[in-house]
Amino acid sequence: MKFRPLVENEMLKLLKRRRFRVALLILVALNGLIVFGQSQAQDRRPRRDWRIEAQERVARMQNWARSRRLPQTQLRWVRYEIARVQYHLDRNMDPEAISGPLFARAFANASSYLLLPLLAILFAADIVSSEFSQGTIKLLLTRPVGRARVLSSKFAALAAAITLTVLLGGVVSYLFGGLAFGYRGWGAPILNGFRLSGDTVDFAAVRVLPVWQDALLAFGLAWFAAQTVGALALLTSVVLRSTAAAMSTMLAALIAGTILPRVAPTWEAQRYLFVTNLPLPDYYSGSPPPIVGMTLTFSVVVLTVWALAAAAVAYGVFVRRDVLA
Repeated sequence: MKFRPLVENEMLKLLKRRRFRVALLILVALNGLIVFGQSQAQDRRPRRDWRIEAQERVARMQNWARSRRLPQTQLRWVRYEIARVQYHLDRNMDPEAISGPLFARAFANASSYLLLPLLAILFAADIVSSEFSQGTIKLLLTRPVGRARVLSSKFAALAAAITLTVLLGGVVSYLFGGLAFGYRGWGAPILNGFRLSGDTVDFAAVRVLPVWQDALLAFGLAWFAAQTVGALALLTSVVLRSTAAAMSTMLAALIAGTILPRVAPTWEAQRYLFVTNLPLPDYYSGSPPPIVGMTLTFSVVVLTVWALAAAAVAYGVFVRRDVLA
């Protein structure tokens, strides 16, 4: 049996389930809520010169940094923000300018470490375990197709579903952001590449890119992070056989990953955990890394190793497992 019909069959299974519609509804609801909140805040905000506001913000953050009351992780972020805002001021560029394209770009940052991985788990957690719970695994494996090819078709369908979700996330965020802030501005310049080196900010890598190019790179990195989580969630679906167990395991891992850098910032071993490396667009835009010394290249390598290891174990278990046990 050819591989393409297998993938198409798996895609139909994913699209027919309510989960895909739920994922789309989540994207629409969250983007709508965020845009509404931001537009309301802007409407109530008094109209002032952005330069004055930026200068006042720099002064406030400098006072925070001198107070020595901030945790080390927050102090690093404050120092970075001071340098970033000041850099924009020196070049007469509003650091808080917002438009539909910029809103979509910000969505890539905000969704890469929690929302998109959660949606990837939504698709992957039952892609194999549901076959066991519904009893269709025996029928599936009686077809004249090798087990490795069956699992490969599920991997391909999952990758396509995650890709479609990321695309829909970008489209929905642009449509809602454009509705509130305008659809134009893809060619506007945006500064990125700020790097925190110790207690200072390194400007050597700062570059000016058009928003469309910056957004494309950011969504590409968010897509890569979601694909890694999808591979790990598929592994739990193969090993645990239970959709609830697979989903709860991956949710616990994601939640732990958002908490660890805050409660244990000095535990450097967490840099090798996949959850710590998920916010790839943040690295690209120059935000301080979760752990000092981490880089974009390092995080991409760590996520690649986790994804490949998850795929290898999933194939090993699926090919050898006794479905009658």
